[in-house]
Amino acid sequence: MRPTTLLTTLLLTTATATSASTLPHRPRPRAAHDLRLLHTFTPAPPANTRLLLSSSSASSPQEEEEEESTKGGAILTLPTNKTNKTNQTITSIHSTFRLPAAAPPSRGPTAHNPSIVHAASFWLGLDSIAPATEPSPCSGSALRAGIDIFHDGRLGGAQTPFAWYQLAPGMVAARGFAGGFAVAAGDLVRFTLRSEGSGGGGDVVVVVVEVDNFGSGVNCTAGRTPVQSVREVLRVGAGQGLCGRQAAWVVEDFPLAGMPDFPVSLANFTRVDFGQAGVGLGDGTRRDLSGAEVVDVRLAQQGGRLTKCDVVGGSIVRCTRVVGDE
Repeated sequence: MRPTTLLTTLLLTTATATSASTLPHRPRPRAAHDLRLLHTFTPAPPANTRLLLSSSSASSPQEEEEEESTKGGAILTLPTNKTNKTNQTITSIHSTFRLPAAAPPSRGPTAHNPSIVHAASFWLGLDSIAPATEPSPCSGSALRAGIDIFHDGRLGGAQTPFAWYQLAPGMVAARGFAGGFAVAAGDLVRFTLRSEGSGGGGDVVVVVVEVDNFGSGVNCTAGRTPVQSVREVLRVGAGQGLCGRQAAWVVEDFPLAGMPDFPVSLANFTRVDFGQAGVGLGDGTRRDLSGAEVVDVRLAQQGGRLTKCDVVGGSIVRCTRVVGDE
């Protein structure tokens, strides 16, 4: 979320949270299902990018500088054509994860505050970070899909998760799946995103998003029939196809759609495992996450480092919710 507005609002709401009648006025969603996140395309920060905090918000020299990033997870980037001798491309990305529940953080500046929204987004993407970087390894489209979770104390706590997909540059906002996709905390879900190459005489490129929900109380997908499946087929011009250089498994802190200044902090999701994670390549082979870059959510005004992410065994992206360097 926008860091310049969060701390001031949090301090104000925390000081007045003991009396509901004294809470500052804010726009309120019409209903629980109106909660939506603004899925903007932003890059992961370069390793040496730092934001200098004001002296009033830094309590020690070690806290004066903090890497700022809304993303945690793993990013796998293939070499460019000059160094990729086989000219391989990523044509698909897949993973299975159990959707966590959203809760208020138990520690840090956003803990125990009933007057703000807590949220987290879990998504997979193809070329979904590169378009916002400069220089960019990809000049085509970006595809991603995932699930957002919410906790709003003003509306009784946890709210309905929202499953979505987004294709840039054609979609400014993320879209829900046609016919809806019912999902709840504890459900085991599987995402597959892929590019099927040219179709329609070569003037269009077909990309596909498939999501399966296996429900709660199951530990694996092998031999199981999903309780619900959705599939979206999207077509773009051949010049706007996926370039297939990057895959990402991400936890992200987005602002609220329509209310970018509304205080929303990264929810406490305890831990998420993007399991069975890997990619398909243009030659029909698959590869794991070897060589992927690991990134963490780092937002100084929410407590510093907010995730501890690792690649486990080459096929799991594990992100644990933390506060600071715990």
